[in-house]
Amino acid sequence: MTVHIEFDADRRFTDQFELQWGRLAATGERVLRRTARNADAQRLVRAEVHAGRLLDALPGTTYPVQLCRVVEHDLTGASAHVTSTYRGVPVAGQPGAPLPETLLKIFGDLLVAIQTLAKAGLTHGAIVPEFVLWDGTHAQLVNLGEAVAVGEPARAALDPQWQPPAGPDGLRLATEADDVYQAGMVVFCIALQRGPAGPAQVREELGRGGGSALSALLEGVFADDPRDRPDAHELLRRVEEARYEPVWQSPDPADATTATIKIPQQYSPVPATMPVPVSGPPTARAAVALSPARDEFRRLVEAKQQYRQARNAPQRVAWRWCRSLVDVLWYSRDELSSKIIMGVLALVVIGVPLTLIVLIVHTVGGSK
Repeated sequence: MTVHIEFDADRRFTDQFELQWGRLAATGERVLRRTARNADAQRLVRAEVHAGRLLDALPGTTYPVQLCRVVEHDLTGASAHVTSTYRGVPVAGQPGAPLPETLLKIFGDLLVAIQTLAKAGLTHGAIVPEFVLWDGTHAQLVNLGEAVAVGEPARAALDPQWQPPAGPDGLRLATEADDVYQAGMVVFCIALQRGPAGPAQVREELGRGGGSALSALLEGVFADDPRDRPDAHELLRRVEEARYEPVWQSPDPADATTATIKIPQQYSPVPATMPVPVSGPPTARAAVALSPARDEFRRLVEAKQQYRQARNAPQRVAWRWCRSLVDVLWYSRDELSSKIIMGVLALVVIGVPLTLIVLIVHTVGGSK
């Protein structure tokens, strides 16, 4: 099947590629065509096409929105090219530190992409901010040209600060743990708005912020031994837990002059439980000792809040799961006919139960 693409007029050139952005005519999804300009670039194009085929062939797996998808390629001739989806802008070019929920979403999406690659027996090998896109809803990992099979020597020519530590024999074999390391470094860099660092320096910096949200989230990610790093499944569990933690906790402003930050918006080496002054009018009352009755009342209020959070958590998880499922199903097909069929099926699923309910009510009401 021929894919119709409407390309932009502007083109960019690098040492290896001619870059041309466009849009799929059927869906409007943004794409990027990379045309090789030398032999090394041709190798990268072929590697991306091979990775795309392995991902497409995964049994029982819908193509995730968190990974770029190869939509068209041509490996013949001297100017081989590959066209892949390209949704969003690189996180490296976005000003300011992201909000905590955005940071968690980016990290979670990267972990989903890593898991999917691992199912295909692949590692990305070049997870850096330039190849992590954000569109306000999902992160997308692009540039599969450096992907290699698990256990093969890693070949991505990256800055040493982005490369996980080599093994005792000096070799660095591709593993899922290396992708986890690089994804953690991306989160570390965009949270602190700084460049990458060596594993020892990152561990020291996170250790100075012990107890903070970022240090808890990335605990163990930068271990020298890949076997000591948490896997993507464990880190996804941490992301889910962090989403339900209260972002801000403060006592009654009438009875205290300090607030406590549970999860800071931006990482700071200051311990997260350190009192932070709260600005207020000069007439604010000074903190006084709590009476037993008021202390008991606060304890009951806190217990009620925790109960409500626990009760509502399954609903939030179910809603987020349904929304993610719809996103995956919608973006897994490019053809307009497929999307029309999906819409018709959705109407049938919703309409049939409603029609049955109306008929039952009408029948019961008419028999009286």
